Amino acid sequence: MPSIGLFAQQSAGKYPDRAIQMIVPFGPGGTTDIMARLLQDELAKAVGNNASIVIVNTAGAGGLIGMQNTARAKPDGYTIAMTTTGPQTLQPARRESPTYTPDQFDYICGTYDVPVMAMVAQDSPYKTYQDLMKFAKANPGKLNYGISGIGGVLHLSMIELTQENNAQAVAVPFKSTGEMIIPLKTQQIQFFNETPTVATQHQLRPLIALSDTPVLGFETVPTAKSLGVKARGSVWGGLVAPKGLPADIRAKLETACQAATSTTIYKARAQAAYTPLAYRTGDQFRSFALAEHEKFKQVVKQHNLYEK
Repeated sequence: MPSIGLFAQQSAGKYPDRAIQMIVPFGPGGTTDIMARLLQDELAKAVGNNASIVIVNTAGAGGLIGMQNTARAKPDGYTIAMTTTGPQTLQPARRESPTYTPDQFDYICGTYDVPVMAMVAQDSPYKTYQDLMKFAKANPGKLNYGISGIGGVLHLSMIELTQENNAQAVAVPFKSTGEMIIPLKTQQIQFFNETPTVATQHQLRPLIALSDTPVLGFETVPTAKSLGVKARGSVWGGLVAPKGLPADIRAKLETACQAATSTTIYKARAQAAYTPLAYRTGDQFRSFALAEHEKFKQVVKQHNLYEK
């Protein structure tokens, strides 16, 4: 009788024999989508066997739908997802009976971790963060800000910013960051929180970085620490798969991710998007995400962000 080890070797040798779907739980144009597309080609090369990776944008419910589809997919290595902070850890924390939890995935690798910045269109009349908050405070409800999903990190960090300044602004939900770009540039919304990746991709003007240290490529943008602002925010992400991957296929994907993110091409693309590599192994990514989930349970309780 052939050994289990032999079956594993045969499985790994045949994989993949068809396209791998990479679910992105948001529409095109946001940080998660951009980072998935930066990785797509290099990951396919690293997987080998003439692999092809197809990105499937699945927007809705702050990323919940895409990650729900991922969790329910067959754990055979042909469905993976580029996940991020909100849908992976915060959205499940908002629900008493979530359709999935962070421990229902196999973690392949973490690839990025970047600060959130409040940004406006290039021609916005608000030249500084102080200008923006001064207007919002003096004109309650007159400023609109975009959010790519209620209760996500971008929404939460905006709540903290406005509350800290005793300002009132109106949250306008969208399915994805990509859908917010035109409304921002046409002043239907006046600002939103996002990452350096989005600011670079869409030529937006950040007013503040919710970090302690300056952001690569945006060193002149004031940090929260430099302005005495308490709010902080970051967006991280990486690859996961439905829980129960065969060990050999999981190992192959982990090895491929490490190889892909180590290439000169990937590093150059990530650097150009001002989203440098922040690599985590599968085990490190899992431990980090589960700890973030526990943290967000407390944040959701504090801000009463439970899904009704």
